[in-house]
Formats: sequence, structure tokens, C-alpha cells
Amino acid sequence: MESIYTDLIAHTLPDSLKELGKQLIESSKRTEEERLKGRNRKARKHRQGTLEDNDKDSEEAEIKRKRKAEEAAFPIAVARLIMELWSPRMRRHAEILILQKAIQEGYLKQKHLHWVHVFDKDDEGDSEDEWVIDNVDDVIIELIWEKFNIKEHFCQVSSHRMWIQRSYDRLKEFVPSLHPEIIERHDLSKFAFSQAIGYCLKWVHSAHHDIWTAACDLHLYHEPHHPQSWSNAHAIEDKRKKLENWVKDACDFGSGFPYGLDLATLDLNSEDLAEPFLLESFIDMVGVEWERKKGQQLDITTRELVYMDDRFLNRYSKTQHQMISELIEQIISSDESWKDTTLSRRDRLLLSTVPESKHAVFVCQHELQKKYEEKRLKRLHQKESEEQNEETDIVLSQEMIDKASDNAFFIMVSKVVMELWDAALRKHVNGVILKKAIEDRIISSHDVDWIMILDKQEEENEDVTSDPVAIDDGIVIKLLWDDFRLREHFSQVQVHRHWIRQSYNRLAKFMPELTDEIIERHDLTKFALSQSIGYTLKWVHDLNHPIWRKSCNIHLHYEPHHPQLWSKKHTPEKKKAFLETWLCLQDDKNKYGFDLNSLDLTTENMARMFLVESLLDMVAVEWERNKNQRPDLTYTELVYMEDRFLTRYSDYDRALIVDLMNEIRKADE
Repeated sequence: MESIYTDLIAHTLPDSLKELGKQLIESSKRTEEERLKGRNRKARKHRQGTLEDNDKDSEEAEIKRKRKAEEAAFPIAVARLIMELWSPRMRRHAEILILQKAIQEGYLKQKHLHWVHVFDKDDEGDSEDEWVIDNVDDVIIELIWEKFNIKEHFCQVSSHRMWIQRSYDRLKEFVPSLHPEIIERHDLSKFAFSQAIGYCLKWVHSAHHDIWTAACDLHLYHEPHHPQSWSNAHAIEDKRKKLENWVKDACDFGSGFPYGLDLATLDLNSEDLAEPFLLESFIDMVGVEWERKKGQQLDITTRELVYMDDRFLNRYSKTQHQMISELIEQIISSDESWKDTTLSRRDRLLLSTVPESKHAVFVCQHELQKKYEEKRLKRLHQKESEEQNEETDIVLSQEMIDKASDNAFFIMVSKVVMELWDAALRKHVNGVILKKAIEDRIISSHDVDWIMILDKQEEENEDVTSDPVAIDDGIVIKLLWDDFRLREHFSQVQVHRHWIRQSYNRLAKFMPELTDEIIERHDLTKFALSQSIGYTLKWVHDLNHPIWRKSCNIHLHYEPHHPQLWSKKHTPEKKKAFLETWLCLQDDKNKYGFDLNSLDLTTENMARMFLVESLLDMVAVEWERNKNQRPDLTYTELVYMEDRFLTRYSDYDRALIVDLMNEIRKADE
């Protein structure tokens, strides 16, 4: 089979390149195998550290890697043939053939070809290198259309464009400034070889290559419905030229400008999308959700059609995020069928804490969340049956329906608190919850300032809603402390802090860098709503939700006993700002015995005090969870842990921790 593919490739090349073409598949196989090997090595290093014993693949993994490389070799070879070996003239000749085939098959229309090439330069030349073989058209069709299966990529783009059109047809009354021709043009550039070859590699063959990366970048950084094309990473003049090129020869929209868009009035210093493209971006998201996540149901309600999770709007600036949020609210509210939805007592109680303007959004969100949880639980039960070799078609039981309803409620609580409430309301509720925790003797009153230390910036930066809600403190306790079971998370943190104290009592003589106040402060920020809501979702309700991951990231990247804060992902300036916030520093840069200005924040090395606290944290977790909380552990038993737990540190810090652990073990002698 490989020889057939090799012959097809060779037929499209002049004699001077035939030998190179015949080697394409084999060289692509070797390159892909090396890439997969490097990726596996990196994954092993992350899991197990840098021990030499771990630097070898299992025989099974090696066989699997070779098989994957063989599967990817042919599509990668064809992509390289087209984008690297063929001359621009040959590539253009083949592209014309393929696009005419696409028109014959109904994937696009003849009139679309102008828009297909909107980003492509005319790169044909008259040099001797600009060769073309124009008597192998049948070979080109077989190689690219059939074997490389570019027709599947065209099918995917055509399907996406159809759902974009359907979304626009449903919603055009809400987006009057979005011209129909912009929708007709949507993603047509993906039919050009400059994008189609890379996209086919990725989404048809699941193969990774620089050709895919270049195609994706070309699309994202040039199509004006993507925020990346408006990024200030581009010079203002580059932005202007791209837009002028994109709107060239477009129709007028009544005002004498293409699509009613006067480029001269745009503030290209801003990263905000021009309004027509912001709306196209919104329709794009709606179309993707309808096609891929919402069952392609043509009778879908308008409110269900436009609802999407708030995290998908994070691609926009704060202003444009708000604009799209308000548009979604407007569309959902226009579909008054939401008022017929039946809510439970606790759901109605939760709804009473939501601004009235967002009631329709809440009901729609809750309705969809419950459906999603039912589908998720059904999939889990189906998977369990398959693993047990049971071919049972799972039917939702009442227990599963109740569980889905509970999960939906817990998620909705987290969304209401973190997305629908403003900072002022969260601050008030935080105070109510912490007061309750003090009454229940989980925390002390002097802990409160440390708990809220990371939340002050949010309070200063977030606007207060124009539609405030007054919530009775009793409702707060009922919803969050009892029904959402926030108390269980507080108890978990309380227990962990107890074992931190026990570990410190045993090891303090080895850790002179640590102070009582550092130990008292350990993980106190987990009691703030910004972390406690997400942690409750994960560790009380076992729900791996984006709000949990956001809470976890806040903790890991702001608490200095975690290596993530010291990562090179953060600039030295950011690290310094994080530390100043946590330490409550202003002019005085000395606290807890070290000088912030003396730290080299260009490295990933932690300040010694926080590195030692990090070791103490691991010791406490192991003692509490994996060592049966035995009070008679030797020092050696107490500090023992698997090497993989130390891979999170820089080489320098890992060596310091190993030395300290060895010093502690010697005390048993």
C-alpha cells in the first residue's frame, strides 16, 4: 500500500524531485516517531522525575508509538509534499482542481472563490523553479481528494457553515448590524490550501505538524471574527491593512462603507472587535454549540440555543464580555417559555438571590445543567457496564435523576456566587459565612484578615451591579452552609490545618525558618469564597468543574508555599506583586525573616521559608491520609514519600528538600 502512495506522490513531481518525494513517507514516519517519543519522555519526567530508570518506554508503549507514527506518516507526507515540495505554481494548479471538485460536490459555490483566497498572496512567479505538471490531474484528485481525504475537511467546514447560517437565521433580529454577507463569507478561507491542508491534518487525520500550526495561526490572526486578529501583538498598521484587505470589494451597507464599517473610525489601539465581527463571533459560538453539543435539534428553544457557559466569553475584553452577556440575556428573556419551568424549593431560594434581570438566564442555565448531568451520569453507568462486559442499555433510574438534580443544584450555586453575584454581595456573604465558621469554632476572629488577603484586589476592581439584590443572612446560611455543604469543606481544611500543626510540632527543630504565624496562616485563604466554592464542588461533591479548577489555580498561583507561584509562567514583576499582596508589604520589604528584594525572582527557586512550608504540607497530607494518622511514626516514616512528589520543584529546590529530609532521618539514629 505504501508503494502505491509513494508512486502517486512521485507522479506529481519533476524528475529532479522524484527521489525526495519517494522518501517523504518514510522520513515523515521517522520524524513523527521522534516527536511522539519526545512527548512520552516529557510526560514520564512530569510523572516520575528525572531518574534514569524511568527513561525507557515499555515494549507495549514502543509498539503503540510506532503504530501511531505509521498511521500519521502518509497524511503528513502529503501535507509536506503540497506545502513544502510543490512550487507555488503547482500548488495553485492543484488547488484550482480541488476547489472545482468541491464546487461540483456542493461544498461551496463558484461565487465564493473570491472570498476563499482573501488571505492568499499571488505567489506564482516566472522563475525556473515555478514548475507545474499539468498532465496528472487525475493523480492529484486521487491523492488529495480521496487518499488525503480533503473532502472530509471540506465536509466539516460546509457543515459548520450551514449551522452558522441556521443560527443567524434564528437570531438575525437580535443582531441587526451583522450583515448577511459576512455570514455567507464565514470561514470560506478554510477552503484555501493555506488553511485546508493543515486543518485536514489535524481534524481529519488527528496528526500534529507545523503545517497545522501555521494554518491555525493564519486563520485566527487574520479572520476578523477571532479576537486574536485584534490583539495588540499586531501593529496598528498591520491591523488596518488586514481589515482593508478583508473588506475590499465587499457590498455597501447603506452608509457607503463595506458592511457599514468605516475603518477610519475604528480605534485600532484597542483589542476590541468591531461590532459586526463581535456579533459574527457570537453567532460562531452559537453555531458550534448547536452542531456539536446541542444535538442539532431544529426545534430547539431560543433560550437553549443561545445559552453558553460564561467561561467561553473569557476570550473577549471585559467590556465586550459584558456586551455579549447582555445580548444573551436579552435573547433568553425574549423567549418567555422559561417562566413555565418548574423549580424545587431550594432552586427557588437560590433564584431569589439572583438579580431579576438574570432570572431567565438562571432558569435556562439550571435546566440545561440538569440535562447535562443526566447525560453524564448515564455515560458513566454505561461505561461501567461495558467494563464489566455487560451489554446493558442504561435507563435513567430515579436515583440517577435525583443525583443529577443535586449535582445541577451544586453547580448552579457555584455559578450564581462566582458569576451572577457582584463583588460587593460576595464580600457581604463571605462575612456571613466566616461569622458562622467562628461561631462553630472552625476559625478564630483574628484569622479573617488573612483569609481575605487575596480577595481585596477583586473588590477594588469589580464594578457593582446596577441591579443589586438584598439577601437575608438566614438564606445565606441555609443555601451555602447547609444545602451546598460549605461546612464540610471548612471542616476538611480545619482537619488539614490540625495535621500541619502536628507536623510542625514534630519537625520545628529542623525548620527554624518557619514561624508560628506562618503555620497559623497555612491555607487560611481556602476559607474565602473565591476558593471555598470551587473546593466544595470538587472535594465535597466530587464535581470536576471549571469553577473548581479556577479556585485551585488561585490557590496554587497565589499561595507562596506552592511552586506554581514561583514558576517562570509568571514574570518577576508578577511574582513580586503576588508576594507583596500575600505578605501585606508596602514600603517595608522585610517580613518573616527574609528580604523580598534579595530574592532572584527570575528563577523558579522558592524562598527557603516557603519551600520548607511546602515540605511540611506534604508531610501533613501523607500523615493524615496515607499513614493512618499514627502518633508513633519515626522521623524516617514521617518524612517518607515517593520521589514523584518532588518533581514539582526546581532542581535546586529538590536538592534542598532531599538534604533536609536526610537530616531529619538521621535523628532516628
